Amino acid sequence: MKKFGIFTYLAIALLLTGCSTKLTSNLAPGAVFNDLGKTVVVRFEPDKRNLNSIIADQLTLMGYPAVAVEKSEIPKDVNTLVTYRDNWQWDITNYMIKINIQFRDGNSRELIISGESYRTSLVRKTPQEMIKETLEEILKNKKS
Repeated sequence: MKKFGIFTYLAIALLLTGCSTKLTSNLAPGAVFNDLGKTVVVRFEPDKRNLNSIIADQLTLMGYPAVAVEKSEIPKDVNTLVTYRDNWQWDITNYMIKINIQFRDGNSRELIISGESYRTSLVRKTPQEMIKETLEEILKNKKS
């Protein structure tokens, strides 16, 4: 009977690891997060899914006009530079397991704030949903 109990606990533990989620945002030490001003979202070099356009569109829908650009197209007068890194996983289909979005000072390129959404296969969401929840988490820290 003891062996059955151990296997049951092991099976439950394995199932629960498939349901992992994490949503965080972190303000850089000493950083002030207030007005975004002119905002651009720079495409992450390996990204072939144009997530920078989705991020820019979502920011605009949330009341913070943003434009998606390539690294070579960053305007000199930008106030906020948004960068990101996406990670994808295969589990019957390809899905985004994690996205990390960073808001940087347009001049110095120093990190102001970052946010991350992590979702394993059983609790996966679309890239649009993960981007939206990450941006909402980041913008909670904005000072008016």
